Amino acid sequence: MTKTFAIDTFDGHIILLDNNQKILLDTGCPATIGRQNTLEFMGRQHQCKTSVAGIGIDNISRLMNYNVDALMGMDLIKQYYLKIEYNNKSVTFSEDEIPFSPICSTPIINEMNAISIDLSVKGDNVRLALDTGAKISYIGKTFTQNEVATDPKSDFHPMIGNFETPIYNLNASIGGNVIPVKFGNLPGMYAMQMKMMGLDGAIGYDLFIAHNVYLDFHKWTMHIG
Repeated sequence: MTKTFAIDTFDGHIILLDNNQKILLDTGCPATIGRQNTLEFMGRQHQCKTSVAGIGIDNISRLMNYNVDALMGMDLIKQYYLKIEYNNKSVTFSEDEIPFSPICSTPIINEMNAISIDLSVKGDNVRLALDTGAKISYIGKTFTQNEVATDPKSDFHPMIGNFETPIYNLNASIGGNVIPVKFGNLPGMYAMQMKMMGLDGAIGYDLFIAHNVYLDFHKWTMHIG
């Protein structure tokens, strides 16, 4: 089965419009969270949680300032091939491989449903969480300490609430393909969590606004088109 969904790109997020459901697509979250313990998607009933660490859909909706019915995490997403066409405002899920002509590809690292990719920033190799739920990309302060910041932007993390971060314009390179990225700095607690996971930060919106992306969770490969 293959199905293409229209998406709402509210505030840099990817929100699937599935009949009467609005579902936040979030590869940065290991688990799917819904209002009930099952979520109907692609003609199947999928098990999900009603909260993670005390955070439920109402909390997430309030932080986003947008009412969603569910957050789709990696436990569900990885069951499908996924093509994200942000600028066309569409996302395709498929049980079979999706035709795609990449300009470059890179492995997806998967550790306990937390996915990341390796790339280069300012000539240094870094590992960033691949997070469709991230409207701002993030990197450690060592990469931005000598850069000029632009106006700060507001963001949120379910565990620490709302916060602001300065923004730095840097280039990231994946397989020789250069992507302009507006990086923020991670708040202390969030930066510590990333470091404990062996990550230098996260990349989200900037990647998807620049390119169509095909995620093959059977071969654990990301293709950029």
